[in-house]
Amino acid sequence: MGADRNDDGRGTGTGRATRRRFIGATGAALTALSAGVGTATASFGSGISTTDYTIESWDGTELEATLYTPDANEPQPAVLMTHGWGAFRESPLTVPKAKNHAKNGYNVLTYDSRGFGSSEGTVGLDGPNEIKDAQRMIDWLANRPEVALDGTDDPRVGMDGVSYAGGIQLSAAAADDRIDAVVPRITWNDLQYSLAPNGVIKIGWLSILLGLGGISTSLVGPDTEIDPRLYDWYEEALRTNELPEGILELNEDRSFPFFEGYDTPTFLVQGWDDSLFKPLESVRTYRALQDSGVDSRIAFYEGGHAPEEITVPLDQREYMNGLAADWLDRHVRGEDADVAQSTTYLKQREEFRTEDQFPPADTEPVAYELADASADGDDRIERWSFWYDSQVTYTWRVDETAEWFGTPQIDLSVDVEGPEARLFVNLLYQGEPINGIGEAYRIEGSGVSRPSFEFPTFQRFVSAGDEFGIQIEVSSPYYLDSRESEGVTVRPGESRVHVPQRSAETR
Repeated sequence: MGADRNDDGRGTGTGRATRRRFIGATGAALTALSAGVGTATASFGSGISTTDYTIESWDGTELEATLYTPDANEPQPAVLMTHGWGAFRESPLTVPKAKNHAKNGYNVLTYDSRGFGSSEGTVGLDGPNEIKDAQRMIDWLANRPEVALDGTDDPRVGMDGVSYAGGIQLSAAAADDRIDAVVPRITWNDLQYSLAPNGVIKIGWLSILLGLGGISTSLVGPDTEIDPRLYDWYEEALRTNELPEGILELNEDRSFPFFEGYDTPTFLVQGWDDSLFKPLESVRTYRALQDSGVDSRIAFYEGGHAPEEITVPLDQREYMNGLAADWLDRHVRGEDADVAQSTTYLKQREEFRTEDQFPPADTEPVAYELADASADGDDRIERWSFWYDSQVTYTWRVDETAEWFGTPQIDLSVDVEGPEARLFVNLLYQGEPINGIGEAYRIEGSGVSRPSFEFPTFQRFVSAGDEFGIQIEVSSPYYLDSRESEGVTVRPGESRVHVPQRSAETR
């Protein structure tokens, strides 16, 4: 099924011309990012052994893998893991989790997703090929003597992993009932929202992902690359300021809202500071799972696709890894392990808290009317205007001590000049943005419009007299601005923010 391999199989391929041009244009920033991803050298205690394998996938593509095997007298269940975008199976966000599961008695198979690390192939953004790769790995595990089975060709197996490795878990579980449970961490719900929330292209992250992915595949060899269509679509998006139709169809095929009959027990782990896959994404997946009656849990920690991920304390990571282990013990081993319905890291208190429901049953929306706020700037905002600023901020003083926990709803009324407008909105607490890049919204057509949308989920303890605000802009370095808008006028009398609030007694 697989042969031992001692070399790393890396090469220095040239890749497509479009990829070279792209990497050249973005290389300085991306080289700094990729420098933080190195090969982790794990030192394992007694009782765990590791062996590298080259596993031939369904189409002949060779995928590099490592099997962590605990010392056991009988077959044990397995955990299947891959890695984040542009990384590899030995990355610092994969090895510690694999080691943790192996210490917990699982056979852990980690592998380089096709086109990344030392594996061959074309990166298809967790598409049909990557789903078949995951199924091939499950087949491989089913034929290993170390792995416990539920039936013929059906291993007892769960999945774990971050970001890109979270996306493949949801897709593979939707396609293969042999997967007993998954732990998707900091991953997407809907790629359409991830890359272009409410119709506005998130150009900063799109550029980083394609550039970092291009650098990673170019290190493997001449026969590896990212699906060339992604570069073509990127160039078309820059030219037209619209996402091409092709990528819309691709996003649907890889997004949870479009999966039918999903019933795999799912433990969602989300970082509060994530600006690529905002906390709202995991919340939307969790809502859908709960509505469908699927056994599911959600947990929030400090970090995500943001600089804060680098500084997450070890004890916080160990706490989350412990919850993941309990979830797999519950659904893969069949043990009586309990995981709270909701686990939340409270950044202001630097501690975790559990709840029996998310959002908590005693949470109610409280409205903040823009008409009652103090305005910093004119209601009229324009981009590159001599007369007007490109942003306006409305602030209030908090009336009572409370906890804000959940997903705010923003209801605006604006008068649009020109054929369209793009709004960039952030909520402020004590003058600081609550989410790193806020939320974006595209309005089609001129005249009065009433955009209504959710703001990324957050948690804060607030006291009477604290300052709360909403900042509305028509330009952002993180998204593609409108090229046609002639400005908007905010109508405060018809605009408000609904904040999910709990009383101080429940804190």
